[in-house]
Amino acid sequence: MRFIFLFLILVPLVLKSQSSSLEVGITGGTTLYSGDLSGKLSDYTSRDLGYTGGIFIKNNFSKHFGLRLALQIANIKGDELNRRIPLARALNFYNNLKQAYLLGEWRIINLAIARESMIISPFLSGGATIQLSEPYFRDLTYGNIPLRMLGTEGQGIAGYPDFYKPFVFSLPAGAGISITIKNKYTITTEIIGNRVFGDYIDDVSSAPVVMNDLLANPRGSSLALNAYISNPVLYPNPSDIPYARGGPAVDWYYLIQFTLGYRLLEGGTTRNGRKGSLHCPTF
Repeated sequence: MRFIFLFLILVPLVLKSQSSSLEVGITGGTTLYSGDLSGKLSDYTSRDLGYTGGIFIKNNFSKHFGLRLALQIANIKGDELNRRIPLARALNFYNNLKQAYLLGEWRIINLAIARESMIISPFLSGGATIQLSEPYFRDLTYGNIPLRMLGTEGQGIAGYPDFYKPFVFSLPAGAGISITIKNKYTITTEIIGNRVFGDYIDDVSSAPVVMNDLLANPRGSSLALNAYISNPVLYPNPSDIPYARGGPAVDWYYLIQFTLGYRLLEGGTTRNGRKGSLHCPTF
């Protein structure tokens, strides 16, 4: 609900222009996570791929520049058992990121074919994204376990940080190519990398934690799930030796996606500099 409210607030910003074209559409594709629970590039398999889908509205201010506003769900995941050499610790997570992003697009060149009935445009993009993040752990016995309030790294225990917030921010940057057909339909393929400012979309960071502290403050339905999920290799053996579940890796995730757009309004000038018209829907 909050993201719909944010979307409605930003819509006037995207629509603000007297000589531009308005486009709406849908997005779908796959995702790839990179962080503390991902291995090397050679470790990735199809099991590491998530999915993404959403809607967008875009204002093309000119033949080279546009502004896109989107609401999207990005499912990302990681599993240490998926590595080429599985790790005995076997940590995993999945996260259905609910995100709103604003992207500026620069179409580097517009190649017209068949008297502009088709225009091919490679482009670069960049902007800002806000996400609602709720990581989960998959367990054969206990099912899907929400992690944010579980305190797998001591969150909520005296002497440890408080629980991390559900909202995170990232800076997306991408590249792609779009094909505009009859100045009405646009098909796009693109890849967008999101650099996340926050270390908990996977519930794993480099913060030190002590197993005894987790065992003394159990959280879970029938056992200390916070201690068990924090480090299954050490659980339930008591230990005062601090350990870190993650390292210095920065959390990233990538969207590899296709979009299909439909141009509702058309204005400004054509590629050849002719004055265009503004067509409004009629009922």
